[in-house]
Amino acid sequence: MGVPATDLSTLSLPGWAVPTAPRRVAVAGQAIRIRREWWQRSIASRRLPGAPPSASTLTRADVWEPGEDVFALLWRTLAWGSGSHLRQNSARLNSIERDLPRAAELLTRAAAESRRDPARAYAVLRPDRHNLIPGLGPSFFTKFLYFAGGGAPGHPCLILDRVVASALREFGWGSLHRAGPWPVDSYERYCGLLARWASEHGCAPDEVEAAIFSGRVTRPASTRM
Repeated sequence: MGVPATDLSTLSLPGWAVPTAPRRVAVAGQAIRIRREWWQRSIASRRLPGAPPSASTLTRADVWEPGEDVFALLWRTLAWGSGSHLRQNSARLNSIERDLPRAAELLTRAAAESRRDPARAYAVLRPDRHNLIPGLGPSFFTKFLYFAGGGAPGHPCLILDRVVASALREFGWGSLHRAGPWPVDSYERYCGLLARWASEHGCAPDEVEAAIFSGRVTRPASTRM
């Protein structure tokens, strides 16, 4: 029997996770060093579409730039999310190379849905217990759904990864799995929860996500609540 779903209406955002820095600094300016040469070489060798990252550092604002080019957006998203650790990116690129038309169709639909409905967007890439693009799981594809918004403050899709999920469990969301993968309804509830907190604190939802992530990473465990 599964754990009963936590009532999120009772959860409050801890003081340390309330955004204080300007969005242009804490969100748009969040910079990650990447393995630029690896991305350029790996994408070119597979003859994959979409321009690879051209700089050694990417900010969130840089990732927002590709617009409607879903593959350029995906490469930047993966590079930003991976930083200096390549993790499973060779396997991800190989899976996309094996069925490029299907990947293009799924990414295009997911990007379009991300601007309207988090649940529908999430379900495009993971409708049940399986990722439709092998190797592209929620911790990475929610980044894609978020960046597909082009930096719009009201974009409804947000990044959900194990760092943020672990913090949310500390806040009282006991039914949320720390590491995922998460079902569609959990992602929908997550986006709604952060939208509520953002409204309560007069900021954008991605400011809350960024504050939770950075605070969870940098604060000692004994001071997080």
